[in-house]
Amino acid sequence: MKSIFTFQGTISRSQFWLGMLAPPVVVILLSLLINRLAPLGDALVVLLFFVFLVLLSGWLWLVLALHAKRLRDAGLSPWNCLLFFVPLAGLVVFFIAGFKPTAVERTGAPTR
Repeated sequence: MKSIFTFQGTISRSQFWLGMLAPPVVVILLSLLINRLAPLGDALVVLLFFVFLVLLSGWLWLVLALHAKRLRDAGLSPWNCLLFFVPLAGLVVFFIAGFKPTAVERTGAPTR
């Protein structure tokens, strides 16, 4: 199994979208849990908020890694994933990565 947190290799469009949509769902569920458990005590809320921040920082790394792999798969430079930090340019790169078909046919893989 390939690690999704590395910048090497390529991923398909479906893997890209799954990787991009799953972490926000986890963050939303965790934030709802924090709000639900708030009456139980401040220490628990602080602990859950710390877990929330750790997951959020991991999500940023994951987003950059997924963009780099997907851009490479689409035949573009993986360095374009750094445009993620530029307003509007990051959004353009996101949609290019998400919708541009695979540029290079892999051995044994069907052409998309």
